[in-house]
Amino acid sequence: MEAVPRKTTIREVAQAASVGIGTISRVLNSSSQVSRETRARVLEAIRRLGFRPNAQARRILKRRAEMVCFLLSNRDFLHPFHARILQGVESYASGLKQHVLFAALHYSPRTPPDRIDLPPVLQEHGLIDGLILAGTIYPNLLRRIESINMPFVAFSNNVVGMGDEEQFDQVGFDDFNGTLHATRHLIGKGHRHIVFAADVSYPWLRRRFEGYRQAMRENKLKHVLITSRNPQSFVDFGQKSAGRILSRQPRPTAAVAGNDEIAYGLWRSLRRQGVKVPDDISLVGFDDREEAVLMDPPLSTVRVDKEEIGETCMKMLLERLHHPRMTFSQRILPTEFVIRGTVRQL
Repeated sequence: MEAVPRKTTIREVAQAASVGIGTISRVLNSSSQVSRETRARVLEAIRRLGFRPNAQARRILKRRAEMVCFLLSNRDFLHPFHARILQGVESYASGLKQHVLFAALHYSPRTPPDRIDLPPVLQEHGLIDGLILAGTIYPNLLRRIESINMPFVAFSNNVVGMGDEEQFDQVGFDDFNGTLHATRHLIGKGHRHIVFAADVSYPWLRRRFEGYRQAMRENKLKHVLITSRNPQSFVDFGQKSAGRILSRQPRPTAAVAGNDEIAYGLWRSLRRQGVKVPDDISLVGFDDREEAVLMDPPLSTVRVDKEEIGETCMKMLLERLHHPRMTFSQRILPTEFVIRGTVRQL
């Protein structure tokens, strides 16, 4: 069988001519903003490499990203938190008449990058301009995406196992200060025996624990981490943690849960044991999921603006597509502590 020749990409032309993709666009569109020498160098690279713009290249040359893929990794379809991020991506994209495709991917962090089987939509040459990565993201996936020269922005809170030296475009929110402010609020209400319930093997929950611990240290209070063995889910973690909290002496007057699901599990188990929230113990969560306002009383929690995360991811990806040589960016969005009915004054 005769081999199909590989198509030259616009990025290869730009590299061969030592210019940016924007310059290639100006040359092909006969812009007067390019010097004679640069124009000649670009045209020579196009001729030598046999470049013919495909659908992807034409979109980039027009300085538009008409097709973006939202790739959700290692999460159920659709995880409520990430669904709201996708909503933010789609809302911003639709205002610019951009198109967003959704794809899901499950893979092991131990899979070699070249063995990760990407969704078919990413293997279709020239169809997708860029990626927004959400869900649990491991380094091998980033290596795989880099190997196909696909621009991407990652939701950074759920990136696992990456060192600080790693550089890529990322958007996240402030885990640390979220629980720092929530714990300070509890202390301001007179609470001194406050525990933190979460599985801190998750990096984002570890950062939240550090915020809680900082607030306790500021006030010379003892920090206490509540864990649970072999939970089936975050809700199950919360349910199993309730007994450990109630058995402590002195009994805690407040609990900071690593997320709203853990808080819900705690609340449900405490109710079964006749312990009232907040009369007997105050409770705060993190994320401000829709279920938080359905609890009785409604949950005080740290609000994360998921739609803003999605919108910012989309903005950053468009910047990357328009300016491929710009330095990598990192945006950390603030959180807000929302006071409802699960905290009482001592």
